[in-house]
Amino acid sequence: MHAARSARPSRSLTRRNFLTVSAGTAAAALLGACSSDQGSPSSVLPQSLWGCFLPVTGLGNPGSATAIDQLARLAGAKPDVVHLYASINDHLPCASLDVIRGTAVTPLITLEPWNPRGGQNQLEFALRSITSGQHDAALHRWASQLAEWKHPVLLRFAQEMNGSWYPWSIGINGNSAAEYRLAWERMHAIISDAATNVSFVWAPNAITEGTTAFTSCYPGDQFVDYLGLDGYNWGTSPGHQWQSANKLFSHSIATLGNLAPDLPILVTEVGCAEGDRPDLKANWIREFYSVIESNHRVSGFVWFQMDKERDWRFNSSPASTAAFRESLGQWTRQ
Repeated sequence: MHAARSARPSRSLTRRNFLTVSAGTAAAALLGACSSDQGSPSSVLPQSLWGCFLPVTGLGNPGSATAIDQLARLAGAKPDVVHLYASINDHLPCASLDVIRGTAVTPLITLEPWNPRGGQNQLEFALRSITSGQHDAALHRWASQLAEWKHPVLLRFAQEMNGSWYPWSIGINGNSAAEYRLAWERMHAIISDAATNVSFVWAPNAITEGTTAFTSCYPGDQFVDYLGLDGYNWGTSPGHQWQSANKLFSHSIATLGNLAPDLPILVTEVGCAEGDRPDLKANWIREFYSVIESNHRVSGFVWFQMDKERDWRFNSSPASTAAFRESLGQWTRQ
């Protein structure tokens, strides 16, 4: 996103800290170590799924069953996925995962190879640092902890590589698409070898202003289980213009479909700012559902349920809430 470059790292920092620092610490104090219950080594997610990222504020702690129950009442349906963020040097947030699993919801963990307080210019997290094995110890630790937890997990690594706001972004810190593929393959080899309960999600940013094409970054079907895609309508403001859901997503969804015809597609991050008129966001939400419903390859989406640089929440107004509930009801009945 051309004018969103400076904003994207700050949203990543905030969402990551809310989950792995505040939520993880609080939940760990209440629940202790990872659950030792046995679980299925693989997860079969429903078609037409939906999920969310929840911050600590607003609906409550994303590691609490109460927050998930509140969201279900607000949306009219329980989410299938709850999204968490962690950096590569964090530990697996076992307590939050146990609570999420306790509500019969699958966790989606975005694993980010960086220091989230450092911005995109971090040479110690350039892609060559991953391909050369400098972070193998951290990846082996993640692999061991994920395997020990045992239950199904979606794992998204180094997302939005075709933007410019992360240390692993193509063109930042000397990164190339070839290095990105090698870094992904190294991560996949380490984690998949130990943790058979993990499904891997590869997620570029939707092609828009400030991003580049993402097909050269694709590591290959043998290393990916789900194709992800992130996109936000930042609204009308300095440096931004209102983008329809069709313009934001349709071309990138078609590109993903051609890139890997046999893999399902998940919109792994989506949100919409408020419009100049009260009905604009509600109409955008309805249009977003129309976009994903029109493509059978799209298996679901994960809404970014947070008031940050914009009020991305689907319940930012009564009209938006009604549009989301009505559209979600139709989506889940497909």
